[in-house]
Amino acid sequence: MNRRLLGNILLSTVLILTISGAVMYFIPFKKTVASLHTVFAILFCAGILLHLLNNKIPLGNYVSGRRQTRWRKYQSPLIFGMTLLLVLGLMLDLPGLNAIYDWGNSLRNRQLGKSETSFDYEVIELEQKQGDHQIKVELQQGAAFQYPMFALWLEDSLGNYLETLYISRVISTSTYDFGIKLGRRWKPAVVRRPEGLPYWAHQRGIQASDGLYIPLDGAPDLDAVSGATPVGNFVIHTRTTLQSGKKYRILLELNQSYDWNEYFTKTSFPDDPIYSGSGRVGQPSLVYTAEIGQQACGEKRHFLLKLTGYGHPSGKTGELFTALEKITTAKNIADRIILTVEREKTER
Repeated sequence: MNRRLLGNILLSTVLILTISGAVMYFIPFKKTVASLHTVFAILFCAGILLHLLNNKIPLGNYVSGRRQTRWRKYQSPLIFGMTLLLVLGLMLDLPGLNAIYDWGNSLRNRQLGKSETSFDYEVIELEQKQGDHQIKVELQQGAAFQYPMFALWLEDSLGNYLETLYISRVISTSTYDFGIKLGRRWKPAVVRRPEGLPYWAHQRGIQASDGLYIPLDGAPDLDAVSGATPVGNFVIHTRTTLQSGKKYRILLELNQSYDWNEYFTKTSFPDDPIYSGSGRVGQPSLVYTAEIGQQACGEKRHFLLKLTGYGHPSGKTGELFTALEKITTAKNIADRIILTVEREKTER
């Protein structure tokens, strides 16, 4: 094929592809532009194929580096290798490589009045936990999220505690990294915090040696289900045993310190030795609940954990308070909490 003719064809298609590509990058989707870009991309590919056939000998020399110095012979493999790495990086969404696309996508969305939000999740696998049902809990952090501690547990339909499915290690051990300040430095130490997760603690119903329901001096029932407190969005994978034909409840209690509001201030309970004394308090712990019906014990089901109440502000009792008018910003610690229950697949 005439090289001049082929060159002009390729030049015109590249020009159209460049203009249509720029329009597609800066302006929201239009079918006419996308169609134009697609048709000329096909023509460009056909032209490139003819170009390769028409110039296979000189192109082969370029690739092989014939008659080139020693180091210039590695030019083609180096370029091909860098191209491959870039393609893999973009496909694997490595940090920074998709920044150009993300910026253009954000620009187009703003023109349409749309917004996109992406979330990264910390995945917590409790491999030692046994049971015939997989339990997955996904928590998406809200605007007020500040590393709350939490407990996840199972109850029967009457509200009787059955077992803990996950618990923040600081609660299961009562040991905090910033437990005591010696001079200018903080040291790990045991800190008793009955106000931390009081509803879970009283439902569990095991008193420690000092009379509090928060664990102390080891808790064998919690060893396999305790872990670090997540610092953002998280997904917990754990297990439990559910009997077919029975109803259950899964609850999550969370709490974070010093999130005061107009109803729960530093002076709200001046006669309470925990709230106005040793406690690291604020708004009380929040309890979320999902009711698991009989049908959930045999198939994969999804549930939304709903806010049902809050615990005692200083952990004095195991009462669940359901009037939520005085709870304000704490409601925004979690944006949503989704529970998935699925029976374990057995090998045949």
